[in-house]
Amino acid sequence: MKVIKPPNRMHFAAMADKSPRIQPPLSMSAAGQLVWHQTVGALPSSWFAAEHSAMLVSYCNHVTRAAQIEAALSTLDPLADLEQFDKLAKLAAGESAKVLMCARAMRLTQQSRLKAETASSRGLGAASAAAASRKPWETGEADVSEYFNDLIAR
Repeated sequence: MKVIKPPNRMHFAAMADKSPRIQPPLSMSAAGQLVWHQTVGALPSSWFAAEHSAMLVSYCNHVTRAAQIEAALSTLDPLADLEQFDKLAKLAAGESAKVLMCARAMRLTQQSRLKAETASSRGLGAASAAAASRKPWETGEADVSEYFNDLIAR
């Protein structure tokens, strides 16, 4: 006789994420659609709604364009054609800035996903994180020397 287990929290979480995701416009390039699906698929289904389509289209187009510029830039020898290399480098910098602007607006960056408590201790040891959370007036002379020793060690 097979025992049926009652649904648990993971079951409901899996069911909740099955809601339909927004789809890219048909007019978008294949590369843009790939970026769209990677972006939308990497986040919970409730992250994007129909009103985010315009910003997503802009983001995907900028990512695609930045990749095309970087591909063209990688084929150039900067010493052989400095003028063309400089033009493409400026275009690449502009597209990268636009990608970052769109990503920040949609809260896609790693920084936007960290909570303040974990961001302050990310990458630090437990002792350093505890020291970093103390108020400046709570430090003693031993703490100050520990701080400078830790700073020098890095």
